[in-house]
Amino acid sequence: MPTSPNNDTHFDLLIRGARVLDPFQALDAIADIAIADGRIAGIGDYSSASADETIDAAGSIASPGWIDLHAHVYSDGSVSGLDADGEAGIAAGVTTVVDAGSAGAEAWADFKKSVIDTAQTRVLAFLNISINPRLKPKHGDWANFSQRKTIRLAEAEAAAGRCLGIKVLASQTHCGNLGITPVKLARQAARLSGTGLMVHIGNAPPLIDEVLDLLEEGDIVTHCWHGKHGGILGRDKKPIPTLWAAAERGVKFDIGHGSASFAFETARHALDAGLPLHAISTDLHKGCVNGPVYSQGRTMAKFLHLGLSLAEVIRLSTISPAQLIGWDDRLGSLATGREADITLFRVIEGDFEFTDSEGEKERASRDLEVVSTIRAGRVVRDVRRGA
Repeated sequence: MPTSPNNDTHFDLLIRGARVLDPFQALDAIADIAIADGRIAGIGDYSSASADETIDAAGSIASPGWIDLHAHVYSDGSVSGLDADGEAGIAAGVTTVVDAGSAGAEAWADFKKSVIDTAQTRVLAFLNISINPRLKPKHGDWANFSQRKTIRLAEAEAAAGRCLGIKVLASQTHCGNLGITPVKLARQAARLSGTGLMVHIGNAPPLIDEVLDLLEEGDIVTHCWHGKHGGILGRDKKPIPTLWAAAERGVKFDIGHGSASFAFETARHALDAGLPLHAISTDLHKGCVNGPVYSQGRTMAKFLHLGLSLAEVIRLSTISPAQLIGWDDRLGSLATGREADITLFRVIEGDFEFTDSEGEKERASRDLEVVSTIRAGRVVRDVRRGA
């Protein structure tokens, strides 16, 4: 809850009068946020305190910095990644972006040098199980796998705080004639490197049942609510038994909207069935940033449109993805002492047209508009200043 602090203190940054919304702390109140040395110093009434910089946030909502669990910020052939600080990152209110397998072992060094080490946005990543994802199909040839290179690199980069685990694309488009084998290789690489696993589900083969049977507690299924045949819903539009079994084992589910992987119809059936959801993410790349995805904020707004509360949408874009990647002790909350990653935004009322990946259009009454992005206690984006 907000505190009643000593107002005589001087801070680096004060955010005044925001509606502070932090689901991790069950906090929803009008308050000031004090920041010092890049960290949250407190939340409460700081009306008499001073700061090097002050933001008048009246009428805005302050949440923990948004986390996009699935985007592409590195171009390595088939995936055209976006600028990590542009539409995928701080320019769009996202303070932490997770690149979902744009680079394999052969390109990782360049990805680290050109993106991870240079971006203002925090960039974490899953390593592609194929050493060279430029090939098509990227998992379709034995020559494109090296468990030795992949496991050693994942282990070393995880220890350095950059790599979260292994990414595999379990669909015919990407696996070619190798079927379920790339998923098995990814499962092995994650186990032996001691890292996580993110699995893209799409058009069979391999069958979704085969894929889900391989997954363990903490593994992440992305594109979980796509509209393709052979997905999470059976002929009766109910979740398939293997999906429920995976959820009971602790498998996690991420949206990964993208150009082909989110359907309003599937989402409504999943919500009606009470399926768990653990992250709202974009799968942003050059092929969908101009529609149907646009941004993290627009993707979050689609879930407001589907009936989720604002607090739940924020939870699924902050603390919940932080928990999935094991960074919840640092990210996803505005608790005192945490790194000061903050997204200031507004919920705007109007008449909006939202489009899913199946081309279905729906009218919505609310959208999210980013006002400012604070990364590690520094204002890195403020639309009111044109910066």
